[in-house]
Amino acid sequence: MSVVLKILRNLFENVLGQWPDLVGTFYGVLLGGLATLAVVRWQIGEERRSREHEDKVFLALLVEHVNREISQNVRVLKDLISAFSQSAVARIEMWDWAVTIAHSFSHQAHDDLYRTGLQRYLPTFFEEAIREAHASVFDVVNRVRQARARHIFNSSYREDGERLNEDLYADTQARLPSVLAALQEADRVVDPANLPWTPAGEAPPSRRSRRGRMRRAFGRAKGAVSRS
Repeated sequence: MSVVLKILRNLFENVLGQWPDLVGTFYGVLLGGLATLAVVRWQIGEERRSREHEDKVFLALLVEHVNREISQNVRVLKDLISAFSQSAVARIEMWDWAVTIAHSFSHQAHDDLYRTGLQRYLPTFFEEAIREAHASVFDVVNRVRQARARHIFNSSYREDGERLNEDLYADTQARLPSVLAALQEADRVVDPANLPWTPAGEAPPSRRSRRGRMRRAFGRAKGAVSRS
């Protein structure tokens, strides 16, 4: 028993003698770990900010394409209004012409934007303008197609088909100016210069830089879709 006590006493004395070194080592390891953690968190934050900056630069390019698409749709809608003004009488030929014009509406840039998922960075009013512009065009296209089909049905199966077709023609024609006003307002709002992170007068990226960013962004979006 005395041997055991002697061993324990020697061990205790050794621990007491090395206690300052043990405390220093403990705090050194702790401070080193905290410093490493702080550096790693800083690096992660920098990578996130860099990735977000690249996403927003590419988003500005997408918004530019959406803005051009809305401007093009404004011109198409003006052509449609002009076509309706060419005749005061509802005829199937007029609906054929209207459907042909409506085929010229575009939504590719809108679809490209939402395919990337980058619209999450847009201000609420900005995204609402894009959504409303797309919904307005979608409504006009469907309304014209359905009106043509209804015109044919009324002419073939309704005794009062002529009156119904005149009302249908007048109602469709009357709705277009308000849609045009909404599209023109969206054309004004959906402008890359209105994005909060776009400095005024900033030079746009080169065409090669745009293509590279577009390929990277769509690659990330495609990868996210395939993983889901």
